[in-house]
This record gives sequence, structure tokens and C-alpha cells, in this order.
Amino acid sequence: MIPREVMRLLALVDVSTAGRRVLDQLLYLSDPDTGTAEISQNEMCTELGASKPTVNRGFKELRQCGLAWSLEDGLYQLHPLLTGGKVSSPVMPIPEIKAAEPERFTEQRRARYAAQMANLAATG
Repeated sequence: MIPREVMRLLALVDVSTAGRRVLDQLLYLSDPDTGTAEISQNEMCTELGASKPTVNRGFKELRQCGLAWSLEDGLYQLHPLLTGGKVSSPVMPIPEIKAAEPERFTEQRRARYAAQMANLAATG
């Protein structure tokens, strides 16, 4: 289970629906000992019912914001905040998670972000 403060952080990260779906699948597949998830691009496309460009965009967004990155083809490391501190190698560099800049959002994304923040505030 992802702690509440991590959920708040995820609300501040600007990823598309595709990026969030890829992240959710990686979280589902993650190894509890290493925080890694193993899945090929084709398997991810099948699991999500999405095209390769959509899945690639999702992976790219996760890498750019520091939530997950590729260790090798088909093996992904999730950020330790998402895995209870688990990593595949204790000496690996961990990227900083980049929070979103709401002023740069599209109008639709700004509305979704406001709703996410309101929901977090209401349940907090």
C-alpha cells in the first residue's frame, strides 16, 4: 500500500493518463524485495490495450519525472518512495521526483489537478 504522503506527491507529478496507467501496472508487477518490475513493451501494450507510442510516452513521462526508469530492456526500477525503500542495488543513483508546475498545464490538466488536490484536502 502506498502511504498517503506519497499519494499527495503523485498528485503533484504531471503525467498523462497513459503514464499513470503504466505506473499502476509497474506497481502491480513490482517485486517486493527489489522494487523492480519486469515487463516487455509488447506485454505492457497488451495489458493496457494501448499502442506502442502510448506506452512509450507513458514510460518516458515516468522516467522524466523520476518515478521509474529502465535498468535494462524490460526491467524497470520504481522510485524507492513507491516501494517502501526497496531498490535493486543500494549503490544506484536515485533521481529526484520532479513536481509538476501547474501554471504550465493545459486547461484540462489544470482542472484535473485541482480536483486531485481538493480530493486530497477533503480526505486529509
